[in-house]
Amino acid sequence: MDERGASEAEGRRGPPSSAEIASLPWVFSQVAPLTTSDFIREAQRRGLALDDSILRELWRHRLLVPFVRVHSRRVAPPSRTVISLPTECGTRASELRRDLKLGRVTDPDTSDFNRRHKFTPQPGMRPGWWNGLFYSTYQLLALPQLRVNLAKRRLRIRDRRPVSWLPKPDAAQVQQATDLRQLAQTLTALEARYLPVIDPEWIHLRNLYPQEWRDYREGFDPVAMGQELAVTAETAYDRAQRLLIDAHHADPVGTRWSLLMRRAPEASLNQLEGVALLAFDYRTAAEILLRFYEDLVERGVATPLPEVPRMAWHPLQERLSYRQDTLDQNLMDLGISPHPRVILAVEGEAEADHAPRVWRALGYPPAPELVRVLKLGGVTRDLEKVAAVAVAPLVGDRMEGQGAWWLIKPPTRLMVAVDPEGPYFGTLEKIAATRKKILDEIRSVLRAQGVTTAASAELDELVELRTWSESCYEFEHFTDVELAEGIMAVHETIDGLSKSDLTQLLGETRRLRKDIKGVWSRWEYKVSKTKLAEALWPILETKVEQAQKGAPEPAISAVIRSAYGVAQRWRYHPFVLREQDD
Repeated sequence: MDERGASEAEGRRGPPSSAEIASLPWVFSQVAPLTTSDFIREAQRRGLALDDSILRELWRHRLLVPFVRVHSRRVAPPSRTVISLPTECGTRASELRRDLKLGRVTDPDTSDFNRRHKFTPQPGMRPGWWNGLFYSTYQLLALPQLRVNLAKRRLRIRDRRPVSWLPKPDAAQVQQATDLRQLAQTLTALEARYLPVIDPEWIHLRNLYPQEWRDYREGFDPVAMGQELAVTAETAYDRAQRLLIDAHHADPVGTRWSLLMRRAPEASLNQLEGVALLAFDYRTAAEILLRFYEDLVERGVATPLPEVPRMAWHPLQERLSYRQDTLDQNLMDLGISPHPRVILAVEGEAEADHAPRVWRALGYPPAPELVRVLKLGGVTRDLEKVAAVAVAPLVGDRMEGQGAWWLIKPPTRLMVAVDPEGPYFGTLEKIAATRKKILDEIRSVLRAQGVTTAASAELDELVELRTWSESCYEFEHFTDVELAEGIMAVHETIDGLSKSDLTQLLGETRRLRKDIKGVWSRWEYKVSKTKLAEALWPILETKVEQAQKGAPEPAISAVIRSAYGVAQRWRYHPFVLREQDD
C-alpha cells in the first residue's frame, strides 16, 4: 500500500534495541514479560515441547534470542528515559523498570552468545535463583517456524545430564528469526496502546484505571512511534496481512466456527490450546498492527484499508474485530441459533401444561431453540404484536443482483392452536382475516427495515393458524366420561352432582359448543383448569403412545409433530428473504 512521506525514512536510524523498547511508556503493563519457565509453559500450550537446554541452543543459533537480560550489576549507563508504570502493574514489569533505571538491562541480540550463561540453577546456588532472562509473549509467534529446527534436535550428555543440541541453521532461517524478533519488538511497543481495544465492543484494561489509559491514549502519537520503531505503515500492513493469512491456514476449526470463537471474551479464548491458540496469537498480533495502521490513516500518513469483499475471501476477514455478520447470523450459519424455529401459541392452562409433556412423550429432545410454547391466555390477545416481536424477519444486507436479503436470525413460524371462538376465529372467513392482520403487521416491521417487496409466498410460511374441531381444547381431546372422572379427581363436591349427572352436563355443554368452563360456572367454587390438566394427562399420554402404534392421533400431538417437523427443516440452513417477482 502507498504511504505519504515514505521517503522521509531515508537516513532514519534502524530499529531500537529491545532494552530501549522495554523503557517505552507502559511497555509490559498489559502482559507481563515471560521468564524461561513461563515461555516453556506457553510453548507447551501451543503444542511445542521445549526445555531449558533447547532454549539455550535456540539462543546460541540466534533462532530465538531472549527479549532482555537483567544483570545483577550495572552494565550500562543508567537510563533517564524510563517512565514509571502505573502503581497497579505487576511485580515483574515494575522491577524491570527499576533495573532499566539502574542500567542493569541489555538486549541479548546486540552481543555474542555467552556460553557460560546458565539457564538452570546449579548445585549450591541460592534459593530463588533466576537466570535473568525475559521473553516477550509475542516471541511465541516464532514457534511454528522453529519446528523444522527442533526436528533435528539431538541429546547429548553434559555433566551427567542429557541436554539438547541443534545443528547450525542456514542463513535463511536465521534471517527469518531476525524478522520475527523485530516483529515481536514492534508488537511489544504497541501493545499498551492497542491491546485493550482488540475487542471492538469493549475496552479490556489490565492493571490500569480507565482514566490513566485514556490519558496515555490521548498522548500517544502513532507517527512518532512509527519513526521510533523504524516501522512504516506499509510494513505494518504487510506484516498484518501475512499474520492473517497464517491464521487462516493454521486455524483448525474452519471459517464458520472461527468467526464465532473470535467473539468470545479473552478469558474464554485463553482456554484454547495447540494450533487453535496459535491462530488466535496471529490474529491478536495482526489486530495490533492494523489498529496502529488505522491510527496512521487518521493522521493522514497512510491510505485507508481496502474494502473487505463479502463474497470472496480476503485476509482482512480474519481480523479479530471483523464483524461482517451479527452474532445471531454466526450462530445461524452453524445451526445453533438460540432463536426458536417455531413458536407454538396455545390458549389456556391445559394446552400450555400438556404441550411440553406431549413433546417428551413423542420422544423429542429438550430443545427450546426448536419449538417454544407461548401461552396466550385467551384468543382475544393481540396476535399481531406477538408476530411483530417474535416472527417478523430481521433483515441484514441486501444480496446485490440476487433479489434477496440476508437474514440476521433464522426464520420463526408462528403456529397458533386455539379454541374456535371470539372475533379472531370461528369461521374460515374470520381465520383468514386474522391471518391477514398478522401478515400485515409482519410487513409493517419489514417496511421499517427498508423492505417493501418481500415475496408473499415466503411470508405466508411464517404464519399457521389452527383451531380445534370441538368448542375447546378439553372437548377436543377427551370424552365426557374422561372429563367427568378428571373433574371428580380435582373437585371435592362437584356441586352435589353424581358422575352420571356430570357426564350428562358435559355432553350438553359440548353439543351447545360452549367452553368447558360453562359446566362449573354456577358452582360455589370453580374447577382449577391447571389441576384438571394434571389429572387428565395420564389419559392423553396413553392416547399419544397408542397413536404411535396406529391409533387415531390426538390433535395436540399432530400440532406438536408438525411444529417439530418445521423446526427441523429450518434448523441447519442459512436463510434469505426473497423479493417478490414482478
